[in-house]
Amino acid sequence: LDIGARLTYAHWPLDNYASANRSWIWWTTRDFRNSGKGADIVLMGSSLMMAALHGGDATYLKQPQNVAFHHRSTYLEHLLTDKLQSPVRTFAFAIGGQMASDAFVIARTLLSGQGKPHMIVYGIAPRDFMDNTLASPASTETFRYMSRIGDLGDLGFSARTSFWEQAEFALSRVSFLYERRLDFVYLQNHYVRDLLKHLCGMRNLEYVQDPLPLRKIAMLELPEDNGPNELAVWPYDPAHYQYMNNLPEYLKRYAAFKKRTFDTQLSFLERLCKYCRDEGISLVLVNMPLTKDNVALIPSGLYDLYLSQVTGLAGKYQARVLDLNQPAVFPKEYFADSVHMNGAGGMRFFEVLSDKLLDQSRVAASKHGAVH
Repeated sequence: LDIGARLTYAHWPLDNYASANRSWIWWTTRDFRNSGKGADIVLMGSSLMMAALHGGDATYLKQPQNVAFHHRSTYLEHLLTDKLQSPVRTFAFAIGGQMASDAFVIARTLLSGQGKPHMIVYGIAPRDFMDNTLASPASTETFRYMSRIGDLGDLGFSARTSFWEQAEFALSRVSFLYERRLDFVYLQNHYVRDLLKHLCGMRNLEYVQDPLPLRKIAMLELPEDNGPNELAVWPYDPAHYQYMNNLPEYLKRYAAFKKRTFDTQLSFLERLCKYCRDEGISLVLVNMPLTKDNVALIPSGLYDLYLSQVTGLAGKYQARVLDLNQPAVFPKEYFADSVHMNGAGGMRFFEVLSDKLLDQSRVAASKHGAVH
């Protein structure tokens, strides 16, 4: 059976991009394949970059932005195009919870050849390297999905930190059926959907139409499954602005410093820096704005360690670091909670970012192929 599946796999009714789960990385990759290739600038980062992107554009355009379909910074494009007098295209691979390992596997798998941008602007923060809740680099939805698209076998053991994860990976390298087990989940999902369409007349099974209490239960089982109508970001309205206290969440994330996690994520950042240098992609690392309250939760000395390590790697591989964690520039009123900017903060972020990029002449040099 295993040999038969291996020999006939090319004729199965699916491709490497097929997935039963409509995760945020699935929606983003889908959009990238359709319209994102050839972007001048690719934005990467966690929900910190997502908040600035969606909130900033919603406020600038004065209309809600659908997270499943919105993968460009219209406001940054407007700012750079206006200042350069030349069109600039962006695409955003900003995914909630993105770690440095996720950013690297996205870049190596998708940002090459025709899909290669002139510049990657990667928004980073301490959590991206020391999240206490991360099981391993290979445990994220982004890493799992990128493993379907490209061969990440060389990262197999280094991206898995427990014995059981490594044993499972070894088994997947031996057994083709086990390695492609998610394909069976996809095929099951695909044929059940077809059956429901024909027997029950249910034509649209993509949109979430469940009552909210039922949807909350479903999210406990499939948190990575998101409908296209599930999350929209609305324009910033100061009349209804409400700051949320999410410090307890970050207290858990920062609670115990795991040096192995920190060192592993730094190694993936180094891989990203080296990849961009070798591919001729200009890499700009943006230290994202945070509130003073959030930074105060980080154990003593670790913030300085994070920043010094990132700066050292950037210098080694000719990348640039922009430190935008400046409370004087981004005061608390620009934040929706202790780490995520509101719509006004998102617009301010891209205004400052565009000025910094132009000050360094990075965008102008990249668009003419003269990256140094």
